[in-house]
Amino acid sequence: MPSLIYGYGLTGKSFQKYLDIKGENFEIYDALNNDSLKFASKIKDGFYKNIYVSPSVSKEKFRDLKRYSKVITDMDIFFNEDESIKIGITGTNKKSTICFHLMQLLEEKYSTNLVGNIGKPVLDVLNNGKKYSIIELSSFQLDKVSSIDLDYGILLNIDSDHLDYHKNIEDYIQSKKRILEAKKSIQNDDVKIIYKFITGSSPPKKELKNLPFRFQKINQNTINDSKSTNFHSLKFALHEASEIFNHYALILMGNPKKEGYKKIEIANPALVVICGKYRDEIFSCVKHKNKVLCENLSLAIKEIKKANIKNILFSPGYPSGDDFINFEERGKAFNKLVEKNFGI
Repeated sequence: MPSLIYGYGLTGKSFQKYLDIKGENFEIYDALNNDSLKFASKIKDGFYKNIYVSPSVSKEKFRDLKRYSKVITDMDIFFNEDESIKIGITGTNKKSTICFHLMQLLEEKYSTNLVGNIGKPVLDVLNNGKKYSIIELSSFQLDKVSSIDLDYGILLNIDSDHLDYHKNIEDYIQSKKRILEAKKSIQNDDVKIIYKFITGSSPPKKELKNLPFRFQKINQNTINDSKSTNFHSLKFALHEASEIFNHYALILMGNPKKEGYKKIEIANPALVVICGKYRDEIFSCVKHKNKVLCENLSLAIKEIKKANIKNILFSPGYPSGDDFINFEERGKAFNKLVEKNFGI
């Protein structure tokens, strides 16, 4: 019996490489390019031995697939087969920053992978010989993985998020707290304490670099915070920007579905420019005395220039949606537009 790779994004492509190495026969379902009715019929007929799914598959679809075949995630494979010391990190806020900082500290003495929601797909580094693997884990991944076979589980914090997937806060909290099922676990968001918890020793003295596009000052007047993909990140950016700028414009964009179309009131910026495919939806969610709509990021920059506002905070507040592949691509595009319009 063949297996099925359900979805062909980054995780799907990593499944393909993995199964090719294993010599396993498989088919690939991609919603953009395949006949969904044909695959749905084969799935319901139990045609597939295993179904390999990405974390983005909805909760309902995941349950449905499990009725017909064994469903496997990339984390199931990595947790079971990889021989590195596995450190899982989750939380509503600061996941990427803590993972990035912890990697810098560990790499002073130990070889370290940075994978999951940050860095490479986990299967791309499977048994690559490095001592540690830091895995940034979302609630989606924790919800779907069969067992938490981690050496260390780190829970940073929990706040309301991803209610489009979990439907209620209780389900979200339950998924996040699965990280505490690791062999050893801690709830803390201080990277120095986390380092000592893992290694048993004090961290090296080192100036830690921040993530690219995480409140990154690209010139005297412009901050690129493309990594801002939720309200919590946006609120942090607004607070920090107000300490730096007296008068500035904010650019919002992305897909507001993840935030459940929650309403947000923004006070500090002089101008809020909302752009991208979901600009109308975001516009209805945001309360501000001076907000404008633009079709895309390029026009948003031009709108700010026309308004003669020198300082810009690009903190989108939402995932990339259909405007860009990810926050990195979005951040690079913003930098190029700033350089083109203002110089860096």
